[in-house]
Amino acid sequence: MLANDQYQYVIVTTVQTFRHRYCIPVSECHTEDPRVGACDEVTMEAVKEFSQEHIGEDIFDVRVLSQEETLKLFDEDNPYLRNWTHEQKVQYLDHWQDSRA
Repeated sequence: MLANDQYQYVIVTTVQTFRHRYCIPVSECHTEDPRVGACDEVTMEAVKEFSQEHIGEDIFDVRVLSQEETLKLFDEDNPYLRNWTHEQKVQYLDHWQDSRA
């Protein structure tokens, strides 16, 4: 680990799992087996969601990065915020707690 904790960040990467359901009338499934037609529609993302349930969140990776490495990752993961100043990015990182918690 780096010597100065103030300029380090722990990056925790997770994967969230959701169960989704879709509902398609059999008459709209234009294949011999309506299950195949329904799967095709879902695969093509042509069906609105019927319901969902959050199954859980799994930690995939944990690592400690310097502030410089963290800001580089910030830019890679959030290209639409690249024009933020260094100070804006650090302020965002330093206000890490979710207000909903």
